[in-house]
Amino acid sequence: MIKKNFSITPYIVILLVIFQSCKLQKPQNSISTSPNIILIMADDLGYEGLSCYGNEVLKTPHIDRMAAEGLLFTDFHSNSSVCTPTRAALLTGKYQQRVGMEGVIYVRGPTREVGLDSSEMTVARLLKANGYATGIFGKWHLGYNPEYNPVYHGFDEFYGYLSGNVDYHSHYDNSGIYDWWHNLETIEEEGYVTDLITKHTIDFIKDHKDEPFFAYVPHESPHVPFQGPNDPAYRFDDNKFTYYGPIEDRDRAYIDMVESMDKGVGEILETLKDLNLEENTLVLFISDNGAESFGHNGILNGDKGSLLEGGHRVPAIAYWKGKIEPGLSDETVMTFDWLPTFLGLNQTQIPSDQQLDGMDISHHLLSGKPLPERKLFWKYKKEKTIRQNQYKLWMNDTDTLLFDLEEDIGEKVDISLKHPEKCKKMTNDLEAWDVEMSNLSQKTK
Repeated sequence: MIKKNFSITPYIVILLVIFQSCKLQKPQNSISTSPNIILIMADDLGYEGLSCYGNEVLKTPHIDRMAAEGLLFTDFHSNSSVCTPTRAALLTGKYQQRVGMEGVIYVRGPTREVGLDSSEMTVARLLKANGYATGIFGKWHLGYNPEYNPVYHGFDEFYGYLSGNVDYHSHYDNSGIYDWWHNLETIEEEGYVTDLITKHTIDFIKDHKDEPFFAYVPHESPHVPFQGPNDPAYRFDDNKFTYYGPIEDRDRAYIDMVESMDKGVGEILETLKDLNLEENTLVLFISDNGAESFGHNGILNGDKGSLLEGGHRVPAIAYWKGKIEPGLSDETVMTFDWLPTFLGLNQTQIPSDQQLDGMDISHHLLSGKPLPERKLFWKYKKEKTIRQNQYKLWMNDTDTLLFDLEEDIGEKVDISLKHPEKCKKMTNDLEAWDVEMSNLSQKTK
């Protein structure tokens, strides 16, 4: 069930054996039609950014537990190699181009005035209409102006920040603007961002333990600035500062950032256990894109911003006690698949006026059914890509490359000359998709 080039750590193999031997409760046919959903998203966490994905430096025992007791994906992909478009695809179930969010909303410049239109259908709005309490705790990055605030996209409650990153302690963004909010108002709240995100998520779970809830938990970690919980604040409105921060020991700070997030995941899982909610709560852990060059993308080629695998193949884990059987999935899945999956779990119909690009994978989660074949596409700046089965075609202004990811996950060998017909067909399909997407409005860059 695992792709031959996935390098899985012996630690997770041991954990899988232990939990399998304990005869964990197998998935049941009786599934609640209103399960709680917690979707945790790391920021810039690469494919090998967790110990359960082979990292030998970082210690992530709580996320590893999710992996050992749940389903670990070896071929999961963010919809983009940068943050804004992936988040737009997650919330809408569509290619980000359909909602004008192909690029990044920057803290300065004209894109600061744009955002995800409040008329767009979102997963929060759909679940809320189905009786869910909805909350977002952490990073938004889908619009600075009030009309783009999460409360206008179906979320009952929002604690977090609007920009791409903030000082983890002072909560000032990269332009020196204070950026910490409760719904439509900025608030003064002391604390390390990672810990605050966890705190507000747990408060939300406790407040809504007697009704179905959807908690979207987009962490800042491990996005820069390099700042662990014990490092000082350095961004304020009256001083100059750098993007990456003044910390000299960046390796130590990066480890602190990831491990603090892992600790928070453990606290959320423990809260579910204490409230007897584990068997009625689907918990997902994903990343919005690959790591920067200083992060951990393993053997993958490319980093954040690139449409080579290192830019968009990322960790993904699905945990649901007693419902999802522990194991590994090599199915190709993308961020925009979660919206139709949540609707599938809730037996909620997709509105007739909506064209979704994502696929409902609920039957794969619950019973291991294989997914149907499909073509998947990415575009960012001058790169564009199509994926079909194990084959991936990558293009920019000067090159067209074809890779067999089953044999060459590191994208080292171009096989386009060996497969000219396949290359031509995939190129035509990619160009046709690009024309369709280019005809839609583009707000970001």
